[in-house]
Amino acid sequence: MQPVSGCCGKPKTLLLGAMVALTAMTFYVPNAMAESPVKVAASAIGRPPIFSNTFVDLAEAMGFYKAVGADVNFRWFSRGTDTAKAVVTGDVEVAFTATQPALNLIASGAPIVVLVGMPNQDFFVGSADPSVHGCKDLKGKTVAADGINDARYLYLQALLSTCGLDLKDITTINVATTPLVKSSIAGQIKTAVFHVDELAQVEFETKHRWLHIATPDALEKSLHYAVLIASKKAVVENKEGMIRFLEGWILTQNMMSSPAAADKVAVATAAAKANGSNFEVALAAIGDYQAIDYWVNDDGLKESQMMSQLDQLVKVGAVKPDKKPTYDQIVDKSLYAEARKRVEAKFGKLRH
Repeated sequence: MQPVSGCCGKPKTLLLGAMVALTAMTFYVPNAMAESPVKVAASAIGRPPIFSNTFVDLAEAMGFYKAVGADVNFRWFSRGTDTAKAVVTGDVEVAFTATQPALNLIASGAPIVVLVGMPNQDFFVGSADPSVHGCKDLKGKTVAADGINDARYLYLQALLSTCGLDLKDITTINVATTPLVKSSIAGQIKTAVFHVDELAQVEFETKHRWLHIATPDALEKSLHYAVLIASKKAVVENKEGMIRFLEGWILTQNMMSSPAAADKVAVATAAAKANGSNFEVALAAIGDYQAIDYWVNDDGLKESQMMSQLDQLVKVGAVKPDKKPTYDQIVDKSLYAEARKRVEAKFGKLRH
C-alpha cells in the first residue's frame, strides 16, 4: 500500500475531520436520551492502539457508547493474550483479542465465550532484507513476531509451514505494535510480522518500500482474525451491559466499513489521533482494510472459518486434538443478534 499523498495542509485536514465528526454524530445519536448507563469493564490492545482497536476511540469520539447507554471503562494491554487473560481472571468482563489466544483459552477450559468476530486477518510478513524474496528465504533470518503463542507468532508458524519451514529454521524476537514500528523505522528490524497500517507507517517515514510476502490463499481461508470475548459470568450477571457494548461495536464497524468519503475521513482522524500515525497513512490504510473486508456488518463468526482456524492451531500444536471445543462451545451469537435488532430499531437500517 502506498500512502495517499499529502494534498492538504494540516489545519485544513483537522477542520475537515471536525466537520465530518459533527455530521456523523448528527446521523447516529438518537433524538431521545439513552437509558441510564450500564457499566462495562473491557480490555483492548494499546496504548497507542493497533488499528483494529481504534474502534474504541471512534466510539468515544462519535458518542456511540453514550448513545446506547454503555458506561465503558477500558484497560489497555500490550498483547492480545493479555487482554484475553484479563477476562479469565475477572479483571474485565469483555475483551478484544486475536482469535488464536481466545480459542486456546476455550480449549483449555477457560469460562469464556466469543460474542462477535472480525473474520479477515491483515497479518503479513514484510522484509527490508534484500536477500528475502519469499517465504523460503526466511530460513536463517531473524523475524519479529511477538511472544510464543501470541497472534503474530502463530501466524508466522502457519506461514512457514506453507513453504516447508518451521520455527526452528528461524530466530524470533518478541517485538510488536509501537516498538516494532519504531525499531523498523530506525533500521533495527529488517523482517517482521506486520499489520497493514504498521508497515504503511514505516514505509511512509523511511520512504522505502519493503517486500510484502503475501499470505497463500489456502492459508488465508483457514484463518480467523479477531474476536470479542466475554466471561460466562458477565453474560449472565451483566447481560444488558454486554448487549449495549455490542451495540456500540456495531455502530463502529458500520462506520469503519463505510465507503463514504466523509466517513473515511472521520475514521482516519480518530485513528491517527489515537495511534499517533499520519492522517494520510491512516486514510490510505482504511482503503486497504476495506478491500479485505476487515470490518464486517454481521457477527463475523462463520462456523467453517472458525473451525478452520481451530484446525490450524491443532496442526501447529497449539491445541491438542482431544481438547478441541465444538463450535457451540466457542460462540454465543444471541447477544449480537439482540444488539443488532436494537441498533436498527433506534437508528434505522444500517447504511450499507
